[in-house]
Parts: sequence; C-alpha cells; structure tokens
Amino acid sequence: MQSTDLYPDAPFDPKRERNIFITLTESEIGLSNTITMSKELLEANVFIYLPSKDVTGLIQHNEAILMDVFDYDTKITTTHIIRKDGDKDFKFHGWNTVLQGKHFRTGDTIVLWWDVFHLRLNFKQFMFSFV
Repeated sequence: MQSTDLYPDAPFDPKRERNIFITLTESEIGLSNTITMSKELLEANVFIYLPSKDVTGLIQHNEAILMDVFDYDTKITTTHIIRKDGDKDFKFHGWNTVLQGKHFRTGDTIVLWWDVFHLRLNFKQFMFSFV
C-alpha cells in the first residue's frame, strides 16, 4: 500500500526503541538473495506486530511467512519470504530485489522499523562504510 494523506509512510525516528540496525556482511550484498536477522531482534521488534499463528508457524513448525519490506528512500515495496535458519536466525529471501539499483558495501548499516499503518518493515540506509 502506498502512502496516503491519512496514513503517510512512517519515517525513521532515531528515538524509536524498536529500530533494527543491521551491518551488512559480504554475503548480504552483491548477488545475495537473503539477509539474515536474529531471532532476538525479530521477537523484540517485529513478531509482536504479527498474528500469533504466523509467528508460531514460523518458529515451531518451520513454516514460511510473507512480509513486505518498504525502501523508504525509493518508495518501492518488495515482498520477502521469511524462513527459520537454524535455532537463532531467520533469513529474508528476496533481498536481491532490494539490492537492485543499490550500491551497498560490506560494513554499511541499514535500519528497519515496523510501520503499523501499512503492516510492513520500512528500511533505509543508515550509515555508509568507509572501508
């Protein structure tokens, strides 16, 4: 869903407690199809907004869920498949659609935050790597 006057896209707020900061690794840039997030980060900052049956299926039964990820700078929404990866991490499959047109480098930091009106994760580049 696109922004409307009634429900504008939620901007990044550095004071928001539920911001998720990810420093990109070599495996999450270039031709990568996935980005990895820890179970702890998602439980504290995302799963609280999802239906409990989706979270239970994802954590206990290894079921995949779909989640929209909105690039705040380009205003492009992509849908990702989230799957459990071992006991501690989750992989967002579809990350390569975000990488198109981006020039991320290892060490760049992105920030993600939940948009309660549009029921999606918003993200933007937060810090550039100087390596």
